[in-house]
Amino acid sequence: MRIRLIPVSEDNREAVLALSVRDDQPFVAPNDVSLRQADEANAENPGSARPFAICADGKPVGFCMFAFDPENEELDERYWLWRFMIDKSEQDKGYGQAALQEILRYFKKNGADRIYLSTEPENARGLHIYHKAGFRETGVINEEEAVLMRMLQGPNRTVRTYYGTDVERLLHISGKRGYGVSFAIGDGEDIQTYCSGSGRFGEERPVNPDMLFQAASISKPMFAMTLLRYADKGLIDLDADISGVVSDYARGPLTFPALLSHTAGYNVHGFPGYRADAPLLSLEDVLSGRGNTPRLRRIKPYGKQHMYSGGGITLAELAFTRLTGTSLREAFQKEIAEPLGLKRTGYFQPLDDELVANAAFGGRLAYKEDPRHGYHYYPEHAAAGMWTTPTELVKLGIALSQSVREGGLLKKETAQRMVTPVMDGYGLCIGQDDDIPDQVGHTGGNECFIAYWTLSLKENLCAAVMFNGSNRINEIVCDPLFRLVDKMIKEEKEQE
Repeated sequence: MRIRLIPVSEDNREAVLALSVRDDQPFVAPNDVSLRQADEANAENPGSARPFAICADGKPVGFCMFAFDPENEELDERYWLWRFMIDKSEQDKGYGQAALQEILRYFKKNGADRIYLSTEPENARGLHIYHKAGFRETGVINEEEAVLMRMLQGPNRTVRTYYGTDVERLLHISGKRGYGVSFAIGDGEDIQTYCSGSGRFGEERPVNPDMLFQAASISKPMFAMTLLRYADKGLIDLDADISGVVSDYARGPLTFPALLSHTAGYNVHGFPGYRADAPLLSLEDVLSGRGNTPRLRRIKPYGKQHMYSGGGITLAELAFTRLTGTSLREAFQKEIAEPLGLKRTGYFQPLDDELVANAAFGGRLAYKEDPRHGYHYYPEHAAAGMWTTPTELVKLGIALSQSVREGGLLKKETAQRMVTPVMDGYGLCIGQDDDIPDQVGHTGGNECFIAYWTLSLKENLCAAVMFNGSNRINEIVCDPLFRLVDKMIKEEKEQE
């Protein structure tokens, strides 16, 4: 059979209008309605609606319509399979799958990197066809329809095995209503992804590559990269004494490198976060002890030991905002996210309403606290407040690795300083692997979120994994995965 997509015109319009689905398939709008909507959309925005007859050996057997808006700033608004149907007399002949493959080729040829569609969750037949063509639920429900997506470029390969390890088996989380995992690995040219389980405990909300997770302490190296961009531009003197900038919390010598390397001697290891609907707190509130953690104070000699301190990172964030007159969220967006083309990464505290639909909830928090907000709010942005995806963490890691080797997002000498240990194998918000000196990264743990990020300094190689689970998941799944990633990078080094 030869399937072709022929634009609807006066020559074939009547034939398209004559096509219809069976009475027990109420999920597809009649073709006359679709064509009228296409005319209305194109009158307002020419070319935004593209209706086609699906023809088998020249005979119209179905209809499809695309929504095209490549200039839209929102990725999920650009490319949609708006309508799709096969005539009732032509079903069960393989036309549906064949037509979907032609549709995917059309979108990819015309520059789309992903394609969306939506359908009623009860449309079992349609979902089977879409799943077979590679579409997966995003977790978003739009006007009571489930939104599905298929990648066409970029992170469009799903990793199953790597270095002889069955990654799918390793990362699989049994059940569709429990916890979930999102994994990405990339080499600078291709990003492979793996997703399993549910993004929201107790719900059938499949994890997808665009689903947001809390990065927890991986927020710290992203803050460091943002600050170092300002240093590269001469807007911040990295080694200046900043104690005068934060004199309400610091006495004596104080520099950004001391705070970022956890050698400034401050207390407050980490932060538990707050209910998502809690009153907003300022950095000053946190540092003054008006939240749920003690007041920040120096408890060890300055520069004499490595003592991990989320409180010290929060003090660094306060100094950064006072020196630059901008929030970390704004600075990261301008200096990191925009240059790298990141769309799903930022210090979203509190999480923006439009992002909640495709955000993972942490463990059972929605059951324990608030069904609408299954995650904690973190006013300590630099220390714990980033939301992101493993795919975009991989892009960040490769950008840092390239900067270390040849310069790029950061100047070469600046990036090298970031990853060079200051004490106990820890640089500026990034740690060195004990067994593989050319591997660096960071781990993170917020309330019911776990994350791991690691990269090679010798190759474009980075991996990230994010869970919305518990410490037991960390023991069962994370630890073996971390060993896999270590093995992967070690073997890459040995092949040099």
